[in-house]
Amino acid sequence: MLVGRKYRLALTPERRDQAEEYGSVCRTVWNIGLERRREYRRRGKLIGYVQQARELAESKADHPWLAAPSHVLRVTGRGGLGASRSAKRQPA
Repeated sequence: MLVGRKYRLALTPERRDQAEEYGSVCRTVWNIGLERRREYRRRGKLIGYVQQARELAESKADHPWLAAPSHVLRVTGRGGLGASRSAKRQPA
């Protein structure tokens, strides 16, 4: 039996600002990664998660605005792939 639960997260103002900043960075990383995958597909090639994660790690050294923790950014890069597969297995 599936049971639904709702939780409300109460953040301090500092943590709320940090969460918004991380969310903004993650959105940007997702959009850049999506565009990179589209570029590769247009050329008839594929770019995998490992290669994109490597590029992201290299980019963090050059771009200080990528201030979110690495594990948050890696999960963001993987999110679209893993979430869509698991969502298909779940009944609606």
